[in-house]
Amino acid sequence: MTGMFWRWVAFLVWCGVLLACGDEGASSPELESENALENSTTGIETNFRQDSVENFSPDLKIDSLEGEIAGKDSAAFIENVVAENSQIENVSSSSSSITQIAFSSCELVELSSSSESVEPLPDNGIPYIRITVPDSVALNDTTENGEAVYSEAFIEIAGNGLYGDVKAAGKVRYRGNSTRLWYPKKPYRIKFNEKVEVLGLAANKDWVLLANYRDQSKFMNAVVFDMARNMGHFKFVNANRFVEVEVNGDYKGIYQLTEQIEQAASRVNIDKATGVLFNMDKDDGPELNTWDHNNFWSSVYKLPMAVKYPKDVAASALESIQADFAKVEQAVADGDFATFSALMDVATFMDYLIIQEVTRNVELEAPRSTYLYKESAEGKYAFGPIWDYDGGFGYSWNEETFEYFGENSWILSSGNPSKSPFNCIAENMSAWGYCNTANNGAGGRGGMGGFGGFGPGGSAAAWDGYGESGFFTNMFSNEEFLAAYKARWNELKDVLFDYATANLDEYVELCRRALDNDAARWQPKRSYVTDVAALKSWLQKRIADYSNVVAAY
Repeated sequence: MTGMFWRWVAFLVWCGVLLACGDEGASSPELESENALENSTTGIETNFRQDSVENFSPDLKIDSLEGEIAGKDSAAFIENVVAENSQIENVSSSSSSITQIAFSSCELVELSSSSESVEPLPDNGIPYIRITVPDSVALNDTTENGEAVYSEAFIEIAGNGLYGDVKAAGKVRYRGNSTRLWYPKKPYRIKFNEKVEVLGLAANKDWVLLANYRDQSKFMNAVVFDMARNMGHFKFVNANRFVEVEVNGDYKGIYQLTEQIEQAASRVNIDKATGVLFNMDKDDGPELNTWDHNNFWSSVYKLPMAVKYPKDVAASALESIQADFAKVEQAVADGDFATFSALMDVATFMDYLIIQEVTRNVELEAPRSTYLYKESAEGKYAFGPIWDYDGGFGYSWNEETFEYFGENSWILSSGNPSKSPFNCIAENMSAWGYCNTANNGAGGRGGMGGFGGFGPGGSAAAWDGYGESGFFTNMFSNEEFLAAYKARWNELKDVLFDYATANLDEYVELCRRALDNDAARWQPKRSYVTDVAALKSWLQKRIADYSNVVAAY
């Protein structure tokens, strides 16, 4: 408790000095200098002298500050800090509003959000975000369940001529699962204290910074977001904004800023009273997340379902949600296209599957990061927003090389997907994960529909697809659905590559200096130039090849 208290005192001192001392405050790393980037990686230890704030820098280690001021009378120390900074003018970037940060062991202290940063944020062609937290090491803290913990923060965003600037208080934590745990470049979740318009996007408290660390091109997620946006059936698709980020003076590289997936008028715009937002995700489901109590196994296909909205859903409501979704599952299991169409926005379902296949997103098998929602009690279910594609694009899952574009097999198989040996309802699934065909009657109730057999060759060994749930494959046993899917593919086959890549060259050119800075900071396996070219070539061939696959369905 004492250590946390002095971290907050240190942050109070820093914020006061930062805003009172003008250009004697923090200095950003010189991004064009590899040596400076190395310095920013390790941090610069600065000795704090209470009688000389001119030597204070945000690059100092908080622990050293704690050592200097520990043992002093805390109340008197805080009183002196506040008194010395009492002349700070309370202004914001656009009005006279005041930004406040609450200190856990101290009174609220008003901090200026002046339009002039202590040191101007760098302009390398894209926006720049400076995040200041009391102790960057504390960002590694987790709950007993392994979830990242928020740290109070002050966030400055320089639009650098592209968008407006932002200076606001909030909280920051690491986000993600494997991306947070496996890689040194961490993704972040930002939560402002008040709704803020960020980089031209509608005001909201919640934002995400994607690190895209193993994606050597840095634009896979952006390409898929653009593909989905241009396909036209998804009501909300995440934005692409590219920024550079530093945390407590440590340059972190290029990031993709986008919206947190959540219920909101400008995001997943579902009814506040009766709408439901799901994440179909193994990591978020009842097997691996046993503490949130917002999840369940779906009744028919045993899919891992997490309810992201409403928040704090009651157990009785969760049962009702589960029962309602079971109607959709049963329509799939029965191969009943009429009922399925009445319950599901079929266009989003088909487009979602097309995106998974042309990007070869193997996360469908688990599944992970599969969002869908029901707009209202009377509305239909719909798929989206799409999310998380750095496991696609033929990823090798070699964590030493981060090789992409080498795998070309088909997620749904090269034959009709309903023939999958995994296409059955949960009660007909063997302990090995394959369907127990002896339990499947004619029509299958999810067991191979009207086609029968396993895979293109009629056996499990001949199956060349992945083990995704029959929920994603059994509708292909219905001729009407199959005809609609083929028709949709014929609409897309000649335009989908352009939908995905029309903005890619512009993104690369806009971000070129930031990409070089990121490479100096993190030493990539390959140049982004190499992998952007490979992404284009692989995706163009993948889309062309899928026409032959769909014809064989």
